[in-house]
Amino acid sequence: MLDSIEKVRQHDKKDMLGAVEHMPDHLVDGLKRGRLSGLPRFRPKDIVVCGMGGSAIGGHLLEEWLATESEIPCIVCSSYSVPVSVGRDSLVIAASYSGNTEETISMFEEAGRKRSKIVSISSGGKLAKMSEAAGVPVAKIPSGMAPRASLGYLFGAMLGILERSEVVDVDKQVRESVKAMGKAISYCKQSVHTSDNPAKMLAHEMFPCVPVVIGYDLSRPVAKRWANQLNENAKVLAHSSDLPEMDHNEIVGWMKDSRSRNYAPIFLDHDTKNRAMKKRIAATKDMLGRVTHVYSVGALGQSPMAQMFSLISIGDYASVYLGILRNEDPSTNEAIDELKSILSEK
Repeated sequence: MLDSIEKVRQHDKKDMLGAVEHMPDHLVDGLKRGRLSGLPRFRPKDIVVCGMGGSAIGGHLLEEWLATESEIPCIVCSSYSVPVSVGRDSLVIAASYSGNTEETISMFEEAGRKRSKIVSISSGGKLAKMSEAAGVPVAKIPSGMAPRASLGYLFGAMLGILERSEVVDVDKQVRESVKAMGKAISYCKQSVHTSDNPAKMLAHEMFPCVPVVIGYDLSRPVAKRWANQLNENAKVLAHSSDLPEMDHNEIVGWMKDSRSRNYAPIFLDHDTKNRAMKKRIAATKDMLGRVTHVYSVGALGQSPMAQMFSLISIGDYASVYLGILRNEDPSTNEAIDELKSILSEK
């Protein structure tokens, strides 16, 4: 089924596969848009990314990546308010793809009252209008996409904003990320037959199971991205977990609950110089292998950003393929739309 262009198009009506394939271009374009946002140059004491769902995951990736590159701390807020610590010397990035996310707008307003340095990332909507009215810089990104498909634009814009503040120098890692994603795409795109396509094969393996995506260090937020994409694109229950934390609680359930055989642990592997972590990963895989089938997906590239985004590309493809196997349109979101409608009525 996945090797038939006609059958794939019947389900992927809004071309989610095309969005996955163009993520390298989105990342480069997003970087340019962030650089052109107009944010005054200043060095913040901390960075706060405000966002929800597909707009927040870029912040989680930024938080983990920035920890390898800068001494300036970065946190992600997915709520209605920002931490008490946010103040005049904070850089607040309000990210909402639609521009109408009520939680993000609430955080934007609160950060304004605290007189923080704010920049918005949006395709338009209320957030863009409020930003323009308040004189807040806006990194405008293209509209018409599913928010989860805009990750390249969102993350790229965040990088451009941080570069303006002289927090990081990103060109080298962005170039390598584009190259690593290109390589992943060459393995996983629809024209590659299932027998040679790791994303298609993994989709078939996940079909009868509940996926649990496991990351560590820089792949922690990538595991969350995988789970979110499986939730939305494939319409399946999927979860993420991380090492070493899961070895202090979750592993007991894996080993003692007979339902474990219905779950598929998927480890996102990448370079780590920590010998203790290497030993822990191997031991955890070995133990889980006693109760269910264990899967591993390896990163491409050398730099932290390249490894993160190569894993993201593979996961995005696998989620779309699983949705198609389930006869679902990867671009729809009926449950989220229904909940928004209920909340608006109340």
